[in-house]
Amino acid sequence: PIGAAMQGFGDELSAVAERFRQQRQQQDAFDAEVIGRELNGQIAQAENEAIRNAPADGRGLHDRMYGQVDPRTGQVIKSGLFDTLFDGTLPKVPESERANFIRKKEALRLAGSARMAAQQYARRQDYEQAEWSKAQDSYTSAIAQSDPDDTAAFEAIRQSGFDFIAKMGSPVARQAAETAWRSNTAKALAKAMIAKDPGRSVELLGAKPAAKATIGAINGETTGAEGDTDLSAKNPNSPTSGDYRLADPRPDDKAALARLAGASVAQN
Repeated sequence: PIGAAMQGFGDELSAVAERFRQQRQQQDAFDAEVIGRELNGQIAQAENEAIRNAPADGRGLHDRMYGQVDPRTGQVIKSGLFDTLFDGTLPKVPESERANFIRKKEALRLAGSARMAAQQYARRQDYEQAEWSKAQDSYTSAIAQSDPDDTAAFEAIRQSGFDFIAKMGSPVARQAAETAWRSNTAKALAKAMIAKDPGRSVELLGAKPAAKATIGAINGETTGAEGDTDLSAKNPNSPTSGDYRLADPRPDDKAALARLAGASVAQN
């Protein structure tokens, strides 16, 4: 009877121990989940700070955060802040859950790496567009203030712009910049012509002098005029006569330039 009682007591202790093990395992899994969520919050905060403190062109943003991984072997060849955060969090994870926690590391890196790569690319595109806008303003200002009869100087400036655009990284951005550059250089040249010789610019732009006109902005705004003002306004899609360098403005810009030329002749 004593042996049977002891055996029953041992079975009960084993059941209690198994229930305790299962409860502890569940608690460890829960704690590991909480720690993982805390790590995700730290990673998100670190990414935001990295983006905020990155240079204007985004250089190095991805590698500082997620390092570099050999695509052939999957081995980390350069660690980043992500590795520091993960390795610092690992000792807090219950021992029974550490192996599973470690297995999630590269999946976290892969997702974060894609986010940072996209951020770096976007930052670079914004930087290139901003720098090109500054260069374009400088170039078109030089054309507008130059001698419009100096074709060689005009072509040199225009080619400098095309050379600059060719170095931009995005094919889509390059194409858009080239189209706008052709139009903007032609507009700047037309301004120089109007300033130097309004009468000649009227002929080149296909305009007629306005009896009364109000000089308006060139970029898409409408200039008021009375009477028969200009030919371009009536047929903005007609080709510009005379100077081939004036062939690229958009129809609405060409019409506005023609009105400005006509108004300049009327005032003079």
